[in-house]
This record gives sequence, structure tokens and C-alpha cells, in this order.
Amino acid sequence: MNIDLDGSVSSTTYALSKLQLGGQETVSVGADLTKISGPDSAIYYSDLVPTALVLDLQEYLSDTALLLERRTGTKMGQIPDLFLMANRELMEDVGLATGVILGFEDGYYKNYGARPSIYMRTGLQSTVVRRLLVHEYVHLVFDKLANGQRLAAWLAEGLSGYYEYEIALSGPRPNATLLRQFSAGVEARAAAQAGNLFPLASLDHRSDWNNRAGEEQISLQYAETYMAVRYLNETYGPLAAKETVDEIGRGFGLPDSIEFVTGLELSVFEPQFNRWLSDWEDPVRASITQYLSALETLLADQNAILDQRSRDLSIRTSAGNAAIRRASRLAETEELVDRAQGLSPSEGALDLHREAQEYLDRILDWLTLEFQYADSVDDFYRVAANGMIPE
Repeated sequence: MNIDLDGSVSSTTYALSKLQLGGQETVSVGADLTKISGPDSAIYYSDLVPTALVLDLQEYLSDTALLLERRTGTKMGQIPDLFLMANRELMEDVGLATGVILGFEDGYYKNYGARPSIYMRTGLQSTVVRRLLVHEYVHLVFDKLANGQRLAAWLAEGLSGYYEYEIALSGPRPNATLLRQFSAGVEARAAAQAGNLFPLASLDHRSDWNNRAGEEQISLQYAETYMAVRYLNETYGPLAAKETVDEIGRGFGLPDSIEFVTGLELSVFEPQFNRWLSDWEDPVRASITQYLSALETLLADQNAILDQRSRDLSIRTSAGNAAIRRASRLAETEELVDRAQGLSPSEGALDLHREAQEYLDRILDWLTLEFQYADSVDDFYRVAANGMIPE
């Protein structure tokens, strides 16, 4: 590999070899799959699924179980087996062999019949593959909490979406997940504002969920149910949705369980959720927006100072007056730097804040050199100031 850094080339050599695993066997489940047994569960994977990804997902599933255990206060139990297929065609073949007709989903889980496991395809971006794994695992966890009682599709899918994002934000490349999470919120809010949300009753049964067609409808039902669970947890406590499942697992229906957790009948809970969603603003984005508003004011004031500097240069005056004008621009910029230091950026705006401070500091250095030249008429300061212009 040649590494070129500003014209300086370094060369290094890497030896690549296939990752070797012991204890493998080939099994046929609608397609030929390789099976490896781990400490917690077995993984079956097709050709074209990288061995390194198999091991990564095995570890990621174990880590996910630990994180969910801490966040929900629920013992996770046995880690399920995992079936990884390289593409959709292989998923369909394996699905038919295990009694599942694949719909629009890229993954599913089975808690019944032959080979109860998580099934998913891997020919996706790595962050999407990890979120998909978490999504299906959460389904399995909350189905167990329901003790065989049926969960409304909107609650089950909302929980999977909610923890899919929660867990992914603790993993690699969290910004990729933040984008998806924010987009889901914006999509659901737009539907609420337009009066186009699905009634929760139409998101109750799995058959209705699976029968929806069209990318927009499928995307909206996922976004809406995620926000419904987010509303539950942000309004009635961080475990409100899980407590609703607990009540269902004790034999109570969805309306009674919602009322027990929220104090509201389901017929009242739903319109309140709709109103909350219509007014919703992502808290991370809101804090960044507030910072950007303050920063834009600072930059507008800085531009006004630079415009005045240009006008100062166009006026023929004495050396003493020129120094006074430059001193005024310098003092104004010093005040801007102080104002910038007084801003309190949110975590999401920290990098931008550092860049803004660096920019204002460099403007201050530049105007300082210009003032020193006007005050001393020493050409060293003029050359240094002019040297900063490209910067």
C-alpha cells in the first residue's frame, strides 16, 4: 500500500489471509450454510457472508443483550441462534425451508416451530446490519416478556425501533444512526401535522402491518410506531413502554395496560400522542439551532466590521487617524471574541464552535497586525498581515 501525504509517499506491505475458524460444519436449511457454535449460541451463514462479519455480529449480539439488560432491568436469558444470508434470494430459500414466507422485511425472528432463531440478510451497510440485528432481537425479548400474550404490532415494532436506535447510538458511527433517528421523527411529525397518521387500531394486527405496500406507507408505519414508544417513554417514564408489555404479560389487554401505565384510556392517549407529535422538535437539533442563531448574529457583526474596514481603507487620511480607525475595528473584534467565548454550545455543536472560535481568533490576529503597522509604520507588520489574507 502506498500512502501519499502532501507529496511524501510511504510504502508498507500487509499480508492478507483468510480467517480460519475451528469447529465448522455444513448444514442444509433451504441452502447450504456453514455453522459455527459459540459460547452463547450458534451462527449459520451462507457463502459471501464475510467470516469477520460473522464473528463481529456474534460479539455484537452478546453486547446488545448486556446493554438491554441494564437499560430495561430485565434478565435476557439465552442468546438466540443467528442465521445470516448474503442476499434476499438466499433469505427466501431459507424462509421457505423454515415455514416463513418473506415479506418486505430484511430480517425476522421465529419463536416457534423448526429452528427458532433470528434470520437476516447482510448485504447492507454495516450500521444497518447491526441495527437490523438489534431490531429483531428486541422483538424476541419483548415477546418473551409478554408471556405468550399477543402484542399490538405498533407496540412491538415501536419498541424494536426505539431500542434499535438506543443501542446503535452506543456503537460505531453513531452519526449514521442519528440521521435515521431524526428522519423518522421528522417523517412522523409531518404526517401528524397533515392529519395522515395511521390510527393505532390499524397498526394493531400483524396481518395489517405486513400487508401494507409502497415504500412511503411502510416507512411511515415504522416511523410512527417508533415515535409512539418514544412518546410513552419520554412522557411517562423511561420504562413506560416496557411496563406496558409487563402488564400485557400479566394477562391484561392493551387498553387496560396503557391506562395502568399512563392513567389515560387508549382513546385519550392516542390524540394526546398526535398533538405531542405535531409539536415535536428533536432536542439535539433544537439545541444546535439555538446555537446557530447566536453564531449567525456574531458572524453578521463580524462581516459588518470587515465591511467597515474596507470603507476605512478607501478613505484618504493621516497616519494617526488610520491608526485610530484600525484600533476601533480591533476593539470591536475583541468584543466579538469575548461574546463567542460566552456561548454555550450543545454537544452536537462543539466542533462547529471550535471552528468559529478559531476563525474569529485568526481575524483578531490579522487586525492586530494591521493596527501594529498603522501605529508603528514598521513594514514587518504589513507583510505579516498581507501574508494572512489567503488564510
